[in-house]
Amino acid sequence: MPDRRGVSSGPPSSASALEEAEPDGRAADLLDAAARRFVAVGIDKTTMEDIAREAGAGKATLYRYFSNKAAVVDALVARENTRFERVLRRATAGVDGAAAKVEAAFVAALEFLRGHPMLNKSLAEEPDVLLPYLTLRSGPVVQSGMALFGEIIAAGVRTGEFRRVRSEWAAETLLRLVLSFFTLPRIAISLDDTDEVRAYARGLVAGGLARYREADG
Repeated sequence: MPDRRGVSSGPPSSASALEEAEPDGRAADLLDAAARRFVAVGIDKTTMEDIAREAGAGKATLYRYFSNKAAVVDALVARENTRFERVLRRATAGVDGAAAKVEAAFVAALEFLRGHPMLNKSLAEEPDVLLPYLTLRSGPVVQSGMALFGEIIAAGVRTGEFRRVRSEWAAETLLRLVLSFFTLPRIAISLDDTDEVRAYARGLVAGGLARYREADG
């Protein structure tokens, strides 16, 4: 349900605009315009009139596609979630081995979040608006990350590359790590150094799942 600012208080239900993950034509143009305004001035300060003006459309056109600003935000989150899934799957496509896939997915997920203008604007200035989509379990980005990490880990367990762990627990742990690196400031690891992030992912993320071998001890 939208709050007093016209923005949903949390991730929408499956019957919402999230089902329209691939808007076409005019709807996509309207979402592009909304994203530009959200990055420029923030979600709270953006009105439906602002979005229509940015898109070069009339308010009636905007309202034909989206009933209110909450519906615009929901649709944008759905679209960005689709992009997030594609980024992770592209990053792991053709990568051999579960550990290497975990490393690739971890780095890609973190780079996607840290390089996302709208998410970073929200994190800095309006953390209560978009962060629930990332931090609540029902959020689409969380579900996509859980699904992909879970698939990789389950495959690693089956082949014996990973220890026998509950894949959904391990996937949640990995996703929580990604989100903590996105939402918290740097402590020791240089998140701008891709090689350093990869080394961390390889040694402590994927490495933590690796099956222990006596010869390694």
